[in-house]
Amino acid sequence: MNVILWILGSIAAVVIIFVAAAGTYAVLKERGNELYTRRDENGNLILLDTPSMRIGAASAYDQTIEMEKRGHVNSNGMSWNDRWLGTIRSIRKSTENPEWYVQYIIEQRRKAGLPELEGVDEAWP
Repeated sequence: MNVILWILGSIAAVVIIFVAAAGTYAVLKERGNELYTRRDENGNLILLDTPSMRIGAASAYDQTIEMEKRGHVNSNGMSWNDRWLGTIRSIRKSTENPEWYVQYIIEQRRKAGLPELEGVDEAWP
């Protein structure tokens, strides 16, 4: 049972990341900017921390926070805490200056009156 939940959680995290990336790309494309990336020492793609990236990511995170605030239930039954931890793991794995993005999520959720995330300090790839 735990393996199934872990697999479903991983799939949901990938979907969240894809939606956030698509939203970021759409915002950047609309503004006529490119999505800047580099490869790390292992060949993994890393999103560069640029003003455009921050704007796009913040927009995507804000939309997801609004869904959570409205009481949206995740279709796979995953908790919002687990969903955000998956997003944070991905940010820390594939984004330059990841803590800016992590802190943005935490601060915006607080402003929205949502509960504190549990396990953020342990949410590493």
